[in-house]
Amino acid sequence: MNIVYFGSDVHYISFCYLMGNHNIMALYTYHNDEDFFTEYKIVKTAKEHNIPVHYEAISEEEIVKYFNEDGCDLFFVAEYDKIIHIPPCLSKFCGVNIHLSLLPEGRSYYPIENAMHKGHKVTGVTIHRLVSHLDSGEILFQEPIPIETENDSVDIYIKAAKSAFSMTKKLMSDFEMCFKNAALQAGKKEYWKRPDSSFFTLRHDLSLESAKEMVRTFNKMTEVRIDGKAYYVSSAVFSIETIPSDTLQISDHMFLYSVSGGHIRLTVCEKSGEE
Repeated sequence: MNIVYFGSDVHYISFCYLMGNHNIMALYTYHNDEDFFTEYKIVKTAKEHNIPVHYEAISEEEIVKYFNEDGCDLFFVAEYDKIIHIPPCLSKFCGVNIHLSLLPEGRSYYPIENAMHKGHKVTGVTIHRLVSHLDSGEILFQEPIPIETENDSVDIYIKAAKSAFSMTKKLMSDFEMCFKNAALQAGKKEYWKRPDSSFFTLRHDLSLESAKEMVRTFNKMTEVRIDGKAYYVSSAVFSIETIPSDTLQISDHMFLYSVSGGHIRLTVCEKSGEE
C-alpha cells in the first residue's frame, strides 16, 4: 500500500514495520517540548530512506491530491497533534488512527496522563477509522492495558506502543476485511480536557509523595518555576533529606528543589518563550 504517515516516536516500531512492508510516501510530524517522546528518531529514519518530512499541517487540497493524483491508499495516524480535516467530497479517502485509550472513553490529546490523573487502573489502545471528528471513527481493534502502581506514564506509552505494533501487523495482514468489519463506537463520552496546570506544577508546599505522584503521572509535562522562570522537568530524583533553602542551583539545568518531607533533584529544560 502507498501510505502517508502522521506521527512521532511513540509508535516508531509501527512506522518501521509499515516502512519495511509498504511504501511510505511522506511523514507528517510535529515537535512539542513538553512531550517525553519527540520526533527525533522517526525523522532521522525517514530522511535516511528519502521519505519527505513535513511539520506543517496538511491542507484539504493536499489530501485530495494524495488520493486522486498521487496514488495514496491510506493515511496512517499514530500520535499526531493536529486534526486532519477530510474533504467531504473525497470518496476515495481511507485512513486509520491509533488512539491510546479504550474509546469512546478517553477522547483527549493526553489520554494516558488523563487516565492516570483520574486514578484509572486500566487504559488501552484503539485503532479506529479516521474521520474529521476527533477520535470518533468506527473501531477496528481494541486492547486493554493495565496501569500498575509501579508504572509511570512513560511505561504506559511503551506498553501501548507494543500493543499498537501487534494490532498494526494484524490490521495490515488483511486490511480490507478489517476495515470493512469496523464497529461503531458504543455511545459517546465526554472529551477529557487538559488538566489544569496546578495539577502538574511543582510547589514547595507539596509533600514528597504528592510530588512523586505528579511526576509519575505527567513526566516531562511537569512544570516548575524557579526565580520566575518556567521549566519542564526532564528528570527527577526524590530524597527524604532536607536542604537549607527552597532551591539550590547545581548547574544551568540542575537544581535541588525543596518539598515537604525532603527534596527533589531536578534536571530541567526551559519552556520556550517563557520568562
